[in-house]
Amino acid sequence: MAGLTASEQRGEALYQANCAFCHAADGTGRNWIGSFLEPHPRDLTQPEFMGGMPPGRLKQVIREGLPGTSMPAWGGVLSADQINDVTEYIARVFHPLAPEPNLPTTSNPTGQTP
Repeated sequence: MAGLTASEQRGEALYQANCAFCHAADGTGRNWIGSFLEPHPRDLTQPEFMGGMPPGRLKQVIREGLPGTSMPAWGGVLSADQINDVTEYIARVFHPLAPEPNLPTTSNPTGQTP
């Protein structure tokens, strides 16, 4: 894909080498191996799912895997930077991710303006 950032280009190479085996090169999960896995690999192009997935959650799933599925933990294989690259590639090419939820700051727990 043209116009990818350096991080997205690294993510593309990592995705194709590590993730496409189950999720397919196009992110749909519709490939030979994916048809044999139960549950089937996540369709990374599906708006109903990806539209609600913030980057931090996707990174966690890649790093730690998903219990009860065939999604393995990649944290022992990919560095944090590499997981970030894959996440950026997925968000750019397959479907935009949801914004990170707003977390309260600990410096002003009441939310009131000082």
